[in-house]
Amino acid sequence: MAEKQSLGSLIFSAPFLLGMVGVGCMIYGVAEGFKVMQFFFGVCIVLGSFALHLIRKKDWDAHWKEMDQIREAHEKRMTEEAEKKK
Repeated sequence: MAEKQSLGSLIFSAPFLLGMVGVGCMIYGVAEGFKVMQFFFGVCIVLGSFALHLIRKKDWDAHWKEMDQIREAHEKRMTEEAEKKK
């Protein structure tokens, strides 16, 4: 399970700070007479920070452990096939 983070660590986390920069870009783009590029980049930044949050939420240790097991099983199968061919 994921560990609980303090409010300070959540506020100063990379996805949150990136999201705030994106929101700032969107607000700046609207406040200055709807500048399309600033608003567009703000939306891209917010979506990217959300994607970063989802990626970091995934349990990568379990993923890499599973990938190592698959690799080891494949290597074992390849050595067994090589021995059979001899």
